[in-house]
Amino acid sequence: MITRQEFPYLQELLINDAYAVKGLRVSVFEPGQEFKHLVLTGRNGSGKTTVLRGLANNIRYRRDLYNPNAPDESKVKPLFSIRNVVEHDNAATFFDNRKQVSLIVISFFEANRHTSVKEVDTIVKEDALETQLITAAYSPVQAPAEYFKQYLVNKKVFQVFDAMDGKTDGAKQQELFFTKLEGTLAKIFEDPGTKLEFVRENFEFYINLSDGRRFTFNQLSAGFSAFLSILTELLMRVDLLRKQANDYSYDPCGFVLIDEPETHLHLEMQYQILPLLTSLFPNLQFIVATHSPAVASSIKNATIFDLSTGQALGDTAAGSSFSELMQTHFGLENEYSNVADQILAEVAEIGEMPDRAAARTRLQKLLDEQGRYMSPVLRLDVQAHLLHLQREQAA
Repeated sequence: MITRQEFPYLQELLINDAYAVKGLRVSVFEPGQEFKHLVLTGRNGSGKTTVLRGLANNIRYRRDLYNPNAPDESKVKPLFSIRNVVEHDNAATFFDNRKQVSLIVISFFEANRHTSVKEVDTIVKEDALETQLITAAYSPVQAPAEYFKQYLVNKKVFQVFDAMDGKTDGAKQQELFFTKLEGTLAKIFEDPGTKLEFVRENFEFYINLSDGRRFTFNQLSAGFSAFLSILTELLMRVDLLRKQANDYSYDPCGFVLIDEPETHLHLEMQYQILPLLTSLFPNLQFIVATHSPAVASSIKNATIFDLSTGQALGDTAAGSSFSELMQTHFGLENEYSNVADQILAEVAEIGEMPDRAAARTRLQKLLDEQGRYMSPVLRLDVQAHLLHLQREQAA
């Protein structure tokens, strides 16, 4: 099995030519340090998706050359002129070892994610299901997450079989899987009372929330569906590797690339997605492209790199406010909305008026007419200017 000390995580990315990005060096972490995740930011058109796809193609190409399960068409050298350089003693030979290659996770999730989970009417042989999952992983039109319900049904049925056959260890491992899954769903739905219910009559799983709501995996909102398309694939991939290694405590190493993990998610869930994934899969290196300051500031051990400016932001990202990140890494000139900008511009114009009495009258009128559009902080700023004018007149 591969440890995180042996695995050649991405330490440096050299982008020779990715259309919008040329001749750029991205340092992720220094040799000898614990590995860091990589978060790519930048304006639209800065090349985030192109770089992410190119990196995914390069990593997959290196893996598939030595993976006997990979289809031949996946072994065609990628056209993207992006080179990932991993400074590690084993980097040159790591992908030459077929046993090692078969025990790592490599997943790429496009921005447009919505997986419809296939219906289940029976159990299938384990090797047949594993073949379906492998095929889906290499397919451009399928996703392993489509087979999640089948995977759960198989595990639930085999849990019963193991218990009947006296295979207590196997039954406990299946039970532990469902316990962890239920706990993960509770975090996603922010409801400690979340329960996963299996109805054997129709091979269906229901997510039951403590407020009485009940739904299947195919009845989720677009946001939860997009998130679960990532989570369910990784859960299955990791569980299969643990079974292959015959060690259910094993945390596989690998790369997970996600384009816009914030897709369809409300702000609080945007802030939770990376912490949840990195805690569930501690040996996977997440490389993401995002437009969200909530995603960019959500974890400590990450390098934030702006492709628009070529600037990196390290550990300070986790301690930055959303408004700071919006200005430094997401292309906004300031932290205010367009409406607030107009109000501030008028306040500045009023401050330059030579007739201070007229300035005071106009500022009071602005506060009366536009006050409902002001945040508490902005209102306090305008009131401070008004108080200053009043003191000037009093003097």
